[in-house]
Amino acid sequence: MNKIPLSRDFRIKPGVVSAAGTALDMCGLLLSDSELLPSGQALAFTGADAVLSYFGADSDEYRAATIYFPGYSNSTVTPATLLVARCVTDATGAAGWCRSGSFKGVTLDTLKLVNGTITLDVDGSSVTSAAIDLSTATSFSSAATLIQTAIGSQVTVSWLPVQQCFVITSKILGVESAVGLATGTASEGLKLTADTGAATSAGAEQSDIPSLMNQIINISQDWVLFTTTFKPDEPTHIAFGQWVSQTDYRFGYVMHDDAQAAITPSSEDCIAFKVTVTENCENVLPVYGDYRHAMTALAYMASLDFNRLNGRVSYKYRDFSGVAPNVNDGDTADALKFNGYSFFGVYGSNRVVKNYTADGKISGKFLWLDSFVSQVWINANLLGGFAELFTQNESYPFSAAGYAAIQTAVIDVAGRAKDFGAIRAGVTLDKAQIKVVNDAVGRDITSTLFSDGWFMYIPDQSGSSRTERHLDGAIFYYVDGQLIQSIAMSSTDIL
Repeated sequence: MNKIPLSRDFRIKPGVVSAAGTALDMCGLLLSDSELLPSGQALAFTGADAVLSYFGADSDEYRAATIYFPGYSNSTVTPATLLVARCVTDATGAAGWCRSGSFKGVTLDTLKLVNGTITLDVDGSSVTSAAIDLSTATSFSSAATLIQTAIGSQVTVSWLPVQQCFVITSKILGVESAVGLATGTASEGLKLTADTGAATSAGAEQSDIPSLMNQIINISQDWVLFTTTFKPDEPTHIAFGQWVSQTDYRFGYVMHDDAQAAITPSSEDCIAFKVTVTENCENVLPVYGDYRHAMTALAYMASLDFNRLNGRVSYKYRDFSGVAPNVNDGDTADALKFNGYSFFGVYGSNRVVKNYTADGKISGKFLWLDSFVSQVWINANLLGGFAELFTQNESYPFSAAGYAAIQTAVIDVAGRAKDFGAIRAGVTLDKAQIKVVNDAVGRDITSTLFSDGWFMYIPDQSGSSRTERHLDGAIFYYVDGQLIQSIAMSSTDIL
């Protein structure tokens, strides 16, 4: 269902004051070039078994799901949903198809009883088959051959043993390619109708990345991070990076790369440098490895427990099942960190050996993956709070009473964010940060930020703002506080 964005009425601009020198389901999105996926849709899977049934055990999608759904080790919640959408990577485009309902549990003897004709739309023209007689079929695959012979040369008919269904595919590629649902005396026996579970996919040209991503967010916005099963080329990496850079810090791209340049010290040839430095793309998390290593970031994000006291943890130090660490020496780790990559490492000293991810840096002003994900959650819940407030049977004037009502919507979100750890009280800001904040507000709010961790600033409103009924210039300041990720210290023996 298409929706008018709430941001039309409630615009929240994420911002950062840099140090000197459930309004949202936090799901992951996986882009795949699998021909099994319908174009123009985003399928929701609620477990690895569902992905297995759809794609099969020997699929990248299932391998990705086995990493995603368990979450990180010791997480208190696990991911609820994985969205999977098709990205057409072939320059010649994709063919349209009609896939039958499932024949799971149907015997060959039952299938052999099917006879008659079907009529379906193929590439814009109505096609009626010759008489279909499956009595001589020796297998479901041979039945597919008999069906194709009856329909003719415009299509290919295949049996998908994992999915237990037939698929009728157009022989042309691109937007003109299409195969519709069937009618006729054999249509129900072949399960080629909507009532028997058939599905169709329109043909498509090679995906234009901005159009694809905008189409996906029109279908669902219940996700934050995405990655791909396939290995994008450089222009596609850049296109993904440019798209997330224009989403006002709402979505992030987990970019996987296993090229030699990634582990070459100070490399300007690595894709992370080209995307995040040369192209200055924000909200990009480069990960060394393939799609399986990228899935750890999605699994981490979707396993954060925003309802748990101190539920905020960093991406660094997380361990994952289903994927092996791919960095085991300090020189490689140092090169990756310098080049801006996160990775899954084997760390050890003496008899202590640990597997965990590092470092979790994301391009742009939020710097770290947990800070980025936290601000998405905060802003989504502020949006939801304002929507709930303004749809009550009340009105809110441009006065202290109206501003106090707006504060109530903020207080709830701020309190939950403090409990989770996205907002921290008791953090001493540096002088540069204090000056920026106090200059913007026009008074000293450092004591409030220290004691509460947040401050809602609503400036005096002009006459034009009142006549337009638009509250301008409000800012929600909150203290992230950051997380300790390393320690440098000395130990001294006092003799």
